[in-house]
Amino acid sequence: MLFQRAASLSTSPLLWRGPEDQRIPLRVVSLEGAVQQAQPDSLAIFLGGSPTAAQQAGWSAVRVCPPPAGEGVHGGGCPCCQGGGYLGRLLLRLIQERARGECAFFVKVSLICPAQDMAGLMRVIHADPLVFSLCGMEAVSSRFSCEY
Repeated sequence: MLFQRAASLSTSPLLWRGPEDQRIPLRVVSLEGAVQQAQPDSLAIFLGGSPTAAQQAGWSAVRVCPPPAGEGVHGGGCPCCQGGGYLGRLLLRLIQERARGECAFFVKVSLICPAQDMAGLMRVIHADPLVFSLCGMEAVSSRFSCEY
């Protein structure tokens, strides 16, 4: 056979490969773009910001993690500030809650943070193998894996 019929665009273990991929699709969205990106089958995890009611509308479930400690400062339990696999453990706990019926059923996860924190959050995702064993990065609009 000369041509490959079903090729992924990338070999990165972070990327969600479509319906055959058993992992949960994961998106990184800016706080400013949360209203436009809301999906009824998606869990929204707001990191490092206080979401408005409009930003929280339209998701199957919403988590604010953690409540901000002050203007521009993340709280002590912030997944993007903790390092050491905290984000992966948070996602694992939420997936377990979903399996036990303790939260609304979701098929996608959106991590939502202020635009200035997105690059740091992407570094945390890339450094945590538990995250990409549970989730695969999904494209948001024309950009891959995060929306600005």
